[in-house]
Amino acid sequence: MGKVPVIKDLQLTTYFQELAADSVYPSAGSSAALTAAHAAALFAMACRVNLRKIREGLPAGKGNNGLPVFWQETLGKAELLLEQTLALAQEDGFAVKDFIEGVPRGAERATTIPLQIARCAGEIIILTRDALPKSYVPVQADVECARCLAAGSKQAALTVARYNLPLLDQDKRESYADQISKLDQDGARP
Repeated sequence: MGKVPVIKDLQLTTYFQELAADSVYPSAGSSAALTAAHAAALFAMACRVNLRKIREGLPAGKGNNGLPVFWQETLGKAELLLEQTLALAQEDGFAVKDFIEGVPRGAERATTIPLQIARCAGEIIILTRDALPKSYVPVQADVECARCLAAGSKQAALTVARYNLPLLDQDKRESYADQISKLDQDGARP
């Protein structure tokens, strides 16, 4: 397969050129992870705007029903999910490389990583749902868009995992199929 590009070092144009190239990485798994990263970054921006608007509107030393703490904690979670999903986009490349090169457990990693991406996307969905009603109205569209991106990422990651099931030994398929089914049902409401 050759060298795996370092996703975080690529400019957007270069990433999309790499994605469009005749190669196996980046591909579906990294796309799902970067979509989740996009969702987390957009949501982090909305958290920062909410924090700024609260700070601008509150007299010094007063709380606003715990909203500053809520937004600060939520921002921390969004930033952590951003880091995790960027790392998973890269790990997907290593897993694909391992599978192609016949490394033991390569197929399992190529299935495990999409499930991790789906879990991160699910966490973003939950954060955005909790945050939307508390959000400053002009950034509610950003929060909702982040949720939509995360939902697409989750479904894409689960699709990758489903397609990778036949690559696994028979004894592992059922366990992974169960994980996929559970993740697919978690937070199924739009």
